[in-house]
Amino acid sequence: MSNNYEPQELTYSLNVCEADLIILAAGFEDRAIHFISEAKFKESAFCILVGFNNGVPLNNDIWNRYLDIVSNKFQPARIIHVKIKEKYPQRYEKDIEKSLAILPREINNIWIDISGFPTYGICSTLVACRSFYSNLKQTIIYTEAKEYHPSHEEFLDLQEKHPDGIEFLPKSMALEMSEVLILESFSGHRSKEGVSCLAIFCGYEVHRSAGVIDSINPSKLLMLYGNPGNSELAWRLNLSQELHKKFEVNRMSAIEVVSTLSPYESLNRLEEYYQYLFEDYDFTIAPVCSKMQVVGTYLFWEKHKEVQLVFPLPIGYSIDLQPKGVRRTFKFELEPKSSLYQNLNINLNA
Repeated sequence: MSNNYEPQELTYSLNVCEADLIILAAGFEDRAIHFISEAKFKESAFCILVGFNNGVPLNNDIWNRYLDIVSNKFQPARIIHVKIKEKYPQRYEKDIEKSLAILPREINNIWIDISGFPTYGICSTLVACRSFYSNLKQTIIYTEAKEYHPSHEEFLDLQEKHPDGIEFLPKSMALEMSEVLILESFSGHRSKEGVSCLAIFCGYEVHRSAGVIDSINPSKLLMLYGNPGNSELAWRLNLSQELHKKFEVNRMSAIEVVSTLSPYESLNRLEEYYQYLFEDYDFTIAPVCSKMQVVGTYLFWEKHKEVQLVFPLPIGYSIDLQPKGVRRTFKFELEPKSSLYQNLNINLNA
């Protein structure tokens, strides 16, 4: 596929960001605040700042830190606050839609920084923006973390202590699973009387994977492992595979490796399997790994709305185990919803 459809590394400079609207979430990771801290914006630009009403410690301090930065970069009348409520995540999509509706019609350039959003927040933001601005492109911003849990040294130690395979991490940022969230917009259409295929983007919090597999109880399982495409992080693919290999043998399954960075690579692989399976199976996708894979999952759903998206939620997060630091920031442009699938030549052999 052409490089025009691949994420491009963003270099911060004195240039003013051309966004008319920037949407970002007040996440607690270093990477979530990096773009808004480093970029410069037009005086006429608007900002939608999304916060969280949840049980994360220091949540108010985190929110106030974002408010300080945003207030120095945007005019007060051009800042809109939206909250994702832990007990009512389904309300967020409507709230973001209301925020878009009060903005002036001359907005033509929408940027969405997904670095601080949870998976369902990314999808809800995209469906609202791409419905309201269906004739406009959107620009996705994503910043990588520099260090992830566990570290490479911790991974090697786990391998040494568990030569037969690593089944669980000692601790993870996301605590044990609470529920599998199914939002109305992404509920899909069930028509095959319980005969289903679950495609799961396997991450590193295996308890969330186990929870969604038990909840869906699929007839077939498609396991998509993430390739970081970075030699320094290549070991994380091995870790994810070790954590999930028990699921490969317990069910009829297929195994694939896709980029954690390229949304269209995820879209291509889902499209390939869907063409083989859609006549006989209901299709469900759980994007548990990278945020850019979530974007690819969303684009696939946008084309096939009969597909169901599910989001396994933890009971909370341990901030001490969050990814730390920042590595690179990427810019990725989505063609308008009204033209993307007419213009995009999906390469099923990618």
